[in-house]
Amino acid sequence: MSWTAASRWGRASDGQALRRRKPGVWDRARLRRAALAYLSRYAAPSAHVRRLLRRRLERGAVCGAEIRAGEEDIDAVLADLVRMGLIDDRAWAEAQARALRRRGASARGLAARLSSKGAPREEIERLLAREDDAAELEAARALARRRRFGPWRDPPARAERRQKDLAAMARAGFRLDVARQVIDAEAPPEADQ
Repeated sequence: MSWTAASRWGRASDGQALRRRKPGVWDRARLRRAALAYLSRYAAPSAHVRRLLRRRLERGAVCGAEIRAGEEDIDAVLADLVRMGLIDDRAWAEAQARALRRRGASARGLAARLSSKGAPREEIERLLAREDDAAELEAARALARRRRFGPWRDPPARAERRQKDLAAMARAGFRLDVARQVIDAEAPPEADQ
């Protein structure tokens, strides 16, 4: 029987039913290989890797006892990866914060994004404590430049789009005074021209 690419209906090219692969046992070694494979491609916080490994474990588990036993393996794998330096929540959060700020994320948007990815709350608070109004203003300018708001918009359409631009900045999480300062600027800063 030929095992070529299967159709959507689970049949091989010769019409025979495909045999389903058994999900396999997710022991500590297999969880570790899955985590290393993921971390070789993406940087991620420990909470994100934990969710990934738990999903894999649930997919292959037959009963709840296997999941509970697998949780201990996940904890051990994560502890090893942190000890080896492959998972560093602080470095990941700082890198994500820099990237998000460059793209124009507000402090609120930054906190929401980092939280959704599993960054520890204390790391988020530490990052936001270091931020100042100048960083927020620079991020607002980056968003306005990217979306062509305010001084980056064509002059004829600028006045009629002002309210919509302010609303978009507010939805992005910027305070009204920061949004007004960016949208109502006469010209883009010299570095942006």
